[in-house]
Amino acid sequence: MASRLQKFGFGLLGLPALLLTFGCGGSGTGTELRVLNASPDETSVQVVVDGAAVGSALAYQANTGYQSVKAGSRQFVLENTGMTTNLVPNDATLSLGNLTETTIILAGYSTGLQGIALTDDNTTPASGTINIRMVNAMPSLGPIDVYVVPPGTSLSSVTPTFPGLTFATPSNYVNLSIGSNANYEIYFTPPGNSAFTYMDSGPLAFSSGQNRTVVGLNSPSGSAYNFVMLKDLN
Repeated sequence: MASRLQKFGFGLLGLPALLLTFGCGGSGTGTELRVLNASPDETSVQVVVDGAAVGSALAYQANTGYQSVKAGSRQFVLENTGMTTNLVPNDATLSLGNLTETTIILAGYSTGLQGIALTDDNTTPASGTINIRMVNAMPSLGPIDVYVVPPGTSLSSVTPTFPGLTFATPSNYVNLSIGSNANYEIYFTPPGNSAFTYMDSGPLAFSSGQNRTVVGLNSPSGSAYNFVMLKDLN
């Protein structure tokens, strides 16, 4: 399933308007929304919907988890915690269809924030496989190659799983077999240079039937790189 992408330049177009009715989610049986704070220098962000705060304030790398939402367009505000200034000064519109799951990622430094809206895959992959998708939310880097490989794989012997992934542009989902070894390792490298590694995740355990979104992050100083793995399904 391809990712639907919408990008919003904060201070220009703004982020979309949404209305939430609160509740737990992730089942794929309703319309749901999740917000991730991936901006390295926005240390505490509050999601406000129709004037009401949604859950706890989001520290860098934190997300709301799925919240039940109403389909259609509603008022959506992101504020620094304790402040009333909208990080999104101009309202825009995001249409949410029934039986969908949407993730909003706040990305970039505070001087150039971007919002990324993704439609998440809530369909179960074939038995013995997983679906995985990548988002480059590292404003201090340009394009990267991303490898998702069994531990111990020499990167020089394989091609990137997600080649040339640019900032704020997500990949489509890729279906991978977990076979008898349910571990994968994720590497970020410069494009075409597998000998240099920005980040090595170490072995990560997966289970059959999972859908995951991996978001690449950098530290506030921009000198170190990490990731957040979001559970889209199972």
